[in-house]
Amino acid sequence: MLISKILYHPARMPLVLLMAAFLLMMNGCAGVTPVKEEITPTPAAELLSDAEQSLQGGDYSRAELQLERALRMDPRNGQVWYLMARIRYGQEDYGQTVQFCLKSITLAGHDRTLKRQNWMLLEKAYTMLGESAKAEEARHKATSI
Repeated sequence: MLISKILYHPARMPLVLLMAAFLLMMNGCAGVTPVKEEITPTPAAELLSDAEQSLQGGDYSRAELQLERALRMDPRNGQVWYLMARIRYGQEDYGQTVQFCLKSITLAGHDRTLKRQNWMLLEKAYTMLGESAKAEEARHKATSI
C-alpha cells in the first residue's frame, strides 16, 4: 500500500512514466539481434578463383584469359597481378614475372601476405634471370615483412 501511494502520487507521475519508458526502451534494445550481411562474390573474384584453379591445374592459357577479364573489371587488384606473375613464371617469362610482381606490390596496400608472396616469387624470377643480388634483396624483403 505504501509503495502504491509513493509511485502513484500525482507529483511523481511524470518520473514514473519516464522510468517506464526507459525500461521499455532498454528491454527492446536488448532483444535486437544484428542481421548478418551476406557477402556475394564479385564477378572479378569469381574469375580470380577460376584462374587460380586453372593455374594449379597447369592450364596457363585458360588462367591467363580469366585474369585478363578480371583485370578489365578490376585493374587495381594486386591479387590479379600476382596471379598473372605466377602464370608468366610458369611460362618461363621471368622479365614479365618481375614486372607483374612489382605492379602487384604497389597495389597490395597493407596486405602483408600478398607482398610476401610477391617478394618470394621475385626472388625466384631474379635467380632465373641470373641477378643474384636482386634475388638476395627480394629474399630479405620477403622475410622482413
